[in-house]
Amino acid sequence: MADPQGKLIAFRADRMGGRLIAVLNTLRFARSFDLPFVIHWRDSDGLGDGTELFSEDFVRDHFIDKLTYQQMKANATAITSVIQSSSEKAFRANFDDGMHVLLDPPFDVLKMPFEDEEEVNRTFRAVVDDLPLNPVLAHHLDALRTKLKDVRRTVAYHIRRGDLTSDLRAMNRAWPNKFVPDEFFETHIRSNLDGNGARTILFSDNKSVLDRYTRMFPDLLTFSKVVDTSALTEVQRDALELFAMSLSDVIVAPPSSAFSSTAKTIGGGDFRDVESEITPEERHNALDVLAARLKDQPELFANAGEIGQYLVYACEHLVGTGRRSEFVDLARQHINAGLNIAFIYAMTFQEMFFNGQYQAICDLRPAVDRGFVTFQRSFAQIVLYHGLALLMLGRKEEAMAQITSAFWHEPVEGEINALAGLLRGQGDFHDGNFWVTDTHIEQLFPNRFIVDHIRNFYTAPVEAGVLKFDRMVPTNRVMVWEWPDFTRSDLRSHYKFRGHFRSILTTLERRVWSDDVRPHLDSFTGMIALREGDLPLAEELILRAIVAKPDVALFYKRLAELRHEQDRNDDALEAMDRAIALAPQVSIFRAMRGLFQWRSGDAKGAATLLIDLVEEDRLKFPSVYFLAADAASDAGRKEDAIRRLEEGLAASPLHWRRQHALAELKVDCGDAKGAQAILDWALQWADDHPPLVMLKSDLLVDSGRTDEAQALLERLMARYPDKRQYVRRHKKLTKL
Repeated sequence: MADPQGKLIAFRADRMGGRLIAVLNTLRFARSFDLPFVIHWRDSDGLGDGTELFSEDFVRDHFIDKLTYQQMKANATAITSVIQSSSEKAFRANFDDGMHVLLDPPFDVLKMPFEDEEEVNRTFRAVVDDLPLNPVLAHHLDALRTKLKDVRRTVAYHIRRGDLTSDLRAMNRAWPNKFVPDEFFETHIRSNLDGNGARTILFSDNKSVLDRYTRMFPDLLTFSKVVDTSALTEVQRDALELFAMSLSDVIVAPPSSAFSSTAKTIGGGDFRDVESEITPEERHNALDVLAARLKDQPELFANAGEIGQYLVYACEHLVGTGRRSEFVDLARQHINAGLNIAFIYAMTFQEMFFNGQYQAICDLRPAVDRGFVTFQRSFAQIVLYHGLALLMLGRKEEAMAQITSAFWHEPVEGEINALAGLLRGQGDFHDGNFWVTDTHIEQLFPNRFIVDHIRNFYTAPVEAGVLKFDRMVPTNRVMVWEWPDFTRSDLRSHYKFRGHFRSILTTLERRVWSDDVRPHLDSFTGMIALREGDLPLAEELILRAIVAKPDVALFYKRLAELRHEQDRNDDALEAMDRAIALAPQVSIFRAMRGLFQWRSGDAKGAATLLIDLVEEDRLKFPSVYFLAADAASDAGRKEDAIRRLEEGLAASPLHWRRQHALAELKVDCGDAKGAQAILDWALQWADDHPPLVMLKSDLLVDSGRTDEAQALLERLMARYPDKRQYVRRHKKLTKL
């Protein structure tokens, strides 16, 4: 039975600054509205379990584990859907029937329209003052307040590096609003460090940055010179630095660092974006110096992650000053030298495409594939521009396979979604090789940005006649809502959590429909109700549409989904058969039938259907290959399963679960060497996933290399101290 009293949930998958501002906002809401709250403090990112920062009583009373958080999130609404509540009554309605509200803001103090801003700020200030800190941390903070709140003016510089250039996941994403070139900070400090008696402190999570700047500017203080933190843990030192920054009169920092932004929000001091503080001429000259260093002195940079972040600025500068070819040459220089940064690959492919280097894109692709693209969006952009290059070269079949992969990975990404709409409009994507949906409903969701997308991305292929644009195209979002089982990421829970489905239903209810179109609205609305979890409404509307128009195949597909959700498997299959009979040309209907058949326990029949489907070589979504592999594996057709997995992974290599499944099948078929090769590659970018590591250690032990297995686990235990599976496996191996 649901708890009748809903709660505030504080959680942000971030580091210190982002987590702390989420907690503070939650405590502010709890105090203002007398609401209960809980906090999920993810036991990763090196931030411990919360007890290093907060009092033991506070952690005991309010912190929840991952399982509890996941259960509560299933009945939670995002703060973004709540923050515009027009009244306290409307806000409190979000907690009815045990529903919760999840707060995950990265910046600032949240306020609803009906709240008084001054009162909100007073309450927030009180929350900060009353924050139940760990006693050791609280003692150091009291001493720090006494030291910094004297008559001297304090200026804080915050240079963010750390995980942005060294953590595998973080360094493979561009962070231009968090990572700012040293050249900008040098310019600003040189202009502002004077002898007026101000205390100027440099805060950075990178020791080499601290050492270099204090050599350049001897009067510059570092945090370690201001306070002795030897008695604190690393997490406590990080927190104390943030509070120290909050005590500064002025903070000069990147525009979007949660760490310095939270410090500003807590302390209320003057915040200055370092980029906006230097002149355009100074910025231009600094970036010229940076581009030259990247080309001629790459050894000056600390690591590959730093080069990657700096190349973002080099791209903006060189392209913006008419030197796109110079940037392409610079990026290719680093890629050919071994730079393996996901967004750099994507950025380079995009600029090469805009520069007309179509064959060069195809030639560079093997260098990309030798590495690994750890960020899904970057991979989607790579295959997008590779596909576009192939289109421009007249290699349409190869191009369509790449573009299908791009759409499967990121179907709602602007330029990818627009391209899919254009290709549908000219018949390259059709019922046999793509998803289908209801065109009556799609007309309600036109792509209002299609002209912008063509101007920004597709001018060359339109001018060359490769793409045709003579009418508006749909956004394809209706297709994403229609086919969540066949996308890279199942977005159902995301859309439900964010309130998208409820917004769609509200919008549709306001419109007036003709008798001819009404059944299409009913069926679509029934599907959205199904996504929202309202099965009675879904049943009523989907069946009503079928009665009104019994010859529309898509209506039966939606009925099949409903019956499957109701565990009426035979009825689901019967409905899918009806859809297929009405529209035999629609390949994805057969894939859906195979999915329901496999889930209902008929692996043999599903394998036959799905393998026949993929062998037609038309429907090339990776999920269809993976589904065929699942059915074939369960039906005992291991070699067929391997073949289908390999086909799917060729279009979606960074799918660690599927790489693991392929390695397991290789082992089952006696190919331990092949399994080892798969795991060796995957563990370069997915060694935080225990199933891969466990299988790798098993294979090492089975081949008599127990010492290597122990060494692997020891490395990973040091890297991921919270992964208890690695500790348990290592302990087990020491007993062998």
